[in-house]
Amino acid sequence: MAALSTDAADAWLAETRVMRLASHLLPSMAASLSAHGGVPEIAAARDAERTVPPRRDARGRALSRWDQPMALAWPARRVWNAAAEDDFARFVTAIGRGVTEGRCGHLDECLASPVVNPLVDDDEMRLRMLPDCADVAYVLRAYFAFKRQLPFGFVAAMGGEGGDPRYLHTGRPVLWRQWTDFRSPRALFDEMRSYVHSGMFRLSPKLEDGDTYAARIDRASVRPGAVYYDTDGHVLVVTEVLPTGDVQFIDGHPGGSLTHPRFHAPAQTPPGSPSWGGGFRRWRPQRLDAQGVIVRARNAELTDFAPFAQYDRRNWRVAGDPAPYDVWVRDALRFSAR
Repeated sequence: MAALSTDAADAWLAETRVMRLASHLLPSMAASLSAHGGVPEIAAARDAERTVPPRRDARGRALSRWDQPMALAWPARRVWNAAAEDDFARFVTAIGRGVTEGRCGHLDECLASPVVNPLVDDDEMRLRMLPDCADVAYVLRAYFAFKRQLPFGFVAAMGGEGGDPRYLHTGRPVLWRQWTDFRSPRALFDEMRSYVHSGMFRLSPKLEDGDTYAARIDRASVRPGAVYYDTDGHVLVVTEVLPTGDVQFIDGHPGGSLTHPRFHAPAQTPPGSPSWGGGFRRWRPQRLDAQGVIVRARNAELTDFAPFAQYDRRNWRVAGDPAPYDVWVRDALRFSAR
């Protein structure tokens, strides 16, 4: 999968916002843009949604899609493929820029803003939540899946040795939920935060039933939407990789605020051992089986799966000399951009 350049991300964001405006003001304009290589999936999704009669409340008012039964509100009409992952990366870049440029400071504020979020529509709902670091990563993935009608599932509980589920020594997923388990999209976003935490990222590379996997260190893998898991129990979401090799993150805090740190030492510690699963991780692609149950891609299907590269200090070299982990990462990302 090719890395996304900054120029490509800028073009996609501008084009998406034009499509959204066109669909509101003049449907024929949106159709024309799609016919000429615009953003056809956005217009097609809206057309598909209009074919489903909305549910109404006791007074006959149409319910928001956020409150519609899940089968109506969030059908899995699309699949997670390279194009979907590219669009997810661009979406996360847009949210990240909203934070770094000071246009929003809380996740629900960012998602509700038509200036920041390219996927906003007339039926947008303020999520009214206070996400911490792990919540931010999961909410962004789930929100994109909802808007693009993609399947979405998540690990709902971890088992292993130790009392605190965030710091298990041999953590493994023991419970899974998927979007169809919830009454409505609103219910999923309200309830998911009570399940997920940073321990969901504390996984040995050999485990294939988690939500993320250890990724190769290059610009095609360390891309917007990926996460950095600090084994001290913190999760950062990658929003951009700059030409210098610097990684821009957004970071969620218990009070609900978002900050925008960059990757540097000592704030980002080395990733620890493989059994702890630290370092850069990507979302494991999901698909549905014949029974409509989420199936996660296996390690053998992942072209950038790198189970031990980040944990082997012999790899941490710059110009042939040993280097700290963050310096090695920055150099690898800068070098692979050439």
